[in-house]
Formats: sequence, structure tokens, C-alpha cells
Amino acid sequence: MSETRALMVIDVQRAYMEPEPMVTSDGDDLIEKCKGLIEAARAAGVPVVYVQHRSDDQPDDPELIGVHPKLAREAGEPVIQKRFGSAFFKTDMERILGGLGAETLYVCGLATFGCVNATVLCAVCKGYDTVVLRDAHGAQDFADSTAAQVIEHFNAAWERAGARLIQAADVRF
Repeated sequence: MSETRALMVIDVQRAYMEPEPMVTSDGDDLIEKCKGLIEAARAAGVPVVYVQHRSDDQPDDPELIGVHPKLAREAGEPVIQKRFGSAFFKTDMERILGGLGAETLYVCGLATFGCVNATVLCAVCKGYDTVVLRDAHGAQDFADSTAAQVIEHFNAAWERAGARLIQAADVRF
């Protein structure tokens, strides 16, 4: 059976990018990196699956909590709504991925220390070949560490857990 891939874009929503955007390990614009990955996936016929976080403390504004408009989601591209950290917990993610025949997941999005972490660890535990785009997930600076330090810490942890890590520019769908 040939490998089927999917690109998973986690929680890139205006509510998490405004007024202060989360940044990638190299300080690049996360939205532009995700947009480039989405375009490359589409060009290669790789499905794009969006994850959208929903919670009671979010504004009730579809413009703020929907998939970021700069990502230009196309009709028919699935959006998985979740209320917990992992995109797999109490969602229909596995049904969607099963319908796509996805065995390899390329992961990008927000936030490194939260939903990306929970989703990556769940994907590895569920047996997916999990590929994290090491420079295409975002965090903010904290009082005791920079976003780049947080990102590098989680990249190393995911690699130890069994995920593969590659640079966004090196992706060949």
C-alpha cells in the first residue's frame, strides 16, 4: 500500500495571532509559512486538514475564531473543530484521516506548547508517521524563555517521542 500524506494546520486563527502574533523559531511569519505549505500540498494533490480551536472564553466572532483568512481555505477542505488540546480527542479527526487514507501527517500551526504538542504526541501514539515542520509552529516569548527556546525544546521532545522533524523549506510532498 502506498503512503498517503496529509497536511494538518492547527489553530491558525486570528484570535491567536492578533494583536501579538506568535512567531516561529526563526522569527518568520507563521501565516506565510503555513500558506506556503498549503500551496505546496495542494499542488502535489496532498489533502489539507484544518484544526480550529473552540472554547467558551473565545469571542463569538467567526472572523476571529475561523481559519485565518490569509490561509485561503478552499471549499471542501475539512475543518476539525476541537475543544481540547489534541486534534484527536473527542473529534472526528481519525474518521477524516481514515477517509483520506492518511498514514503520514505533516504538522504546522499553533501553539507549540499547547495544541501542537498534544496533537503531535497523540498522532505518534496512534501510529501515524508524524512529521513536524520544525520551523512552522509558533509560540510567544515568556518571562523566562524566548519563543525560539520554547520551540526548540518541544522539537527535541517530539523527536525523542518518535516524530520526524524537517524544515518547511525541505518539504517535498
